[in-house]
Amino acid sequence: MYQSRATPPDPLVILGTRSFAREVADLLSDLPALELKGFVENLDRDRCGETIDGLPVFWVDAIAGLAATHLGICALGSTERRSFIDEAIRQGLGFVTIVHPAARVSSRSAVGNGTMVCPGAQVASHTQIGRHVLINRGALVGHDVEIGDYVTIGPGANIGGFCRIGSGSYVGIGSTIVDRVSVGAGAVVAAGAVVQRDVPDHTMAAGPGARVIRHDVNGL
Repeated sequence: MYQSRATPPDPLVILGTRSFAREVADLLSDLPALELKGFVENLDRDRCGETIDGLPVFWVDAIAGLAATHLGICALGSTERRSFIDEAIRQGLGFVTIVHPAARVSSRSAVGNGTMVCPGAQVASHTQIGRHVLINRGALVGHDVEIGDYVTIGPGANIGGFCRIGSGSYVGIGSTIVDRVSVGAGAVVAAGAVVQRDVPDHTMAAGPGARVIRHDVNGL
């Protein structure tokens, strides 16, 4: 797990080139154990002729040549992240787990490989967080929670104790999930929703009562 500590920096690339990638790059500046070397694009090859804050943009095929010496972190807050990460893994890229020094994760909790916990986020005790999860700024995760792989927890979201958040789901900005509620795999909790009952797999819940408003969704 990478936090702020004095060790020789490891070279790192960010998967993603959009606005959130620049935000992640800024967060990495607070982590001297890592040295950002560039960004990776997998959709628009023309972006590879550009730079982001003075750093190069690599096409996804270049990962194979970087994997032996670089680590990775993904800066996509959507389910598109899964296919990008899977492609990077196939090319041999290893991932880091990042907890920003302005966040707190209980020593009695576990955070999976490739997960990022942003500034101001709090993770209480005896919580299990999967791989490649994004816990965005100011999010609160209660005790005894289970969060599956590839989950996005939006800024300021509040997840109560003993909740279960299914793989690939998306919990929107400022939403609240009360104690002992489950959010299904691939489900979406809309921004500001208050979830007081279970949300089924692959549905979208919105509003004060988190009413299901869509079916057959797959995260965001």
